Amino acid sequence: MTNRRGFSTALAIGVGLMSVLWVGVGAAEDIPIVLEGRVEWIAGQVMVIGLEGAVIAAGGPAAINVDLSHVDQDEYHGLVTGDRVLVIGTVSEARDRVIATSVQRVPPYVAFATSVGRLR
Repeated sequence: MTNRRGFSTALAIGVGLMSVLWVGVGAAEDIPIVLEGRVEWIAGQVMVIGLEGAVIAAGGPAAINVDLSHVDQDEYHGLVTGDRVLVIGTVSEARDRVIATSVQRVPPYVAFATSVGRLR
């Protein structure tokens, strides 16, 4: 169930990103975008995240280049490959990356279940 939900979320985000990337340059700069994915690599003020289950380019998984120059270093300091993150930002003028305004680490999902279906 979690994998299906994660796939659906990533697919919706990927489709949303594709539609934002096709918007005119002037309009795209003003539209906030929210992405959730895993850090593929991070160096200096650049991070690449993979959107789980989403495909933007035919034949490959979605990978988004994220510019961190407008984010406080405290928000992304300590991130490593594989960490789940939530990135808020805008699409660059060249439409080749997301300019982040916020980066948040997403904690792992925790499932709770009881025999009667509620937490105790």
